[in-house]
Parts: sequence; C-alpha cells; structure tokens
Amino acid sequence: MKLACLLTAAGSGSRFGEDKLRLPVAGQPMGVHALDVLQASPFALRVLVTSADKEYLMEAARERGFAVVVNAAPEQGMSSSVRLGTAHICQTGAYDGILYAVADQPNLKASTVEQLTKAFEREPDCIWAPEAGGKRGNPVLFPASLFEELLNVTGDRGGRQVIAAHEDLLRTVAVPPEELRDIDTKEDMQSC
Repeated sequence: MKLACLLTAAGSGSRFGEDKLRLPVAGQPMGVHALDVLQASPFALRVLVTSADKEYLMEAARERGFAVVVNAAPEQGMSSSVRLGTAHICQTGAYDGILYAVADQPNLKASTVEQLTKAFEREPDCIWAPEAGGKRGNPVLFPASLFEELLNVTGDRGGRQVIAAHEDLLRTVAVPPEELRDIDTKEDMQSC
C-alpha cells in the first residue's frame, strides 16, 4: 500500500488577523507541529502546499523531507491547494490513497493519522475521516479512484464536495472531539 499525504497551509489567516500557523503549539509554531504529526507516519510522499510568504514553514517542511508546492493564488480558496497538491502527487507516481490534512488543527495526534491509514489498508476503496459525536473532521484519506475529482474541486470547500458526491464510500474512525478542533479565531486558540 503506497500512500501520500498533503498538508494545506496556504490560507492568509484573515479571520485570525495574523499568521496563526506561527503561534506556539507544543513549543513550536503550529504549522511546524502539523508537519511533525504527519512525519510520524510512513507515507511514501509528503507534500506541503503553502503561500510564498511562509518561508519559515517551507524551510521546516524541507528539513523534514516534505516536497513544497507554492500556491500563488491562495485567495481562490482551499480547492486551489487541493488541486495543486494532488497534481504534484499524481505527477510523482502512482499512489493508492492521499491523506489531506490542514495545518491549523493543533490537537490532532499522530495516532489518529495511523488509525486512518490502518483503516484504509483494510478498505482501500473507501474515504476515511475522523469523527467525534457525529461531527466529521480532518484529515481525510481518499482512494486513487477519486483523484481525478480532487483535481477538479472548486471554491473553498476542498474535498468536501467529493465526499458529498460519494457519501456511500465514507467511513469514519472515532476520535476525541478536541482533535477535530481547528483554529480560525483567537478565541479558538484559547480553547486548545
């Protein structure tokens, strides 16, 4: 089983008011913490998609063996990062699945990423996501059969439109609710 992972970190943090990925989590910037969580799993390829102004994150990613893709138009929404990262991964070879993660989820554990990859190995034709109390979150692991659709997503919904089109393929693993929390505002950061 050959899996890749894609970490999206191109957003401007406009709702937050500054680059939230620089805020400290576990003694390092939140974006770097996200890289470390993904580095703990044995992905065949790791890719960071970020904006040109996040040089500190690009440097940390390269030090950890991630390929870096710069999103020159992050204002086009999450879908632009999904398309760019998916295209990069597909150009490097054949993969059975891609795990899509966001960099502003500071409570996500490496063990949850491992749970998702192990579940995917058992049912590799399904979409796998974490879930807590009926709420689904990130990261999401998509099978190769859906890569073409991921290459064509639009707007700020990322892979959600692909999930909506294939609800029958969706499977979840239970996680603690705090792992699904992402940071959009300064108030969100206080609850971490």
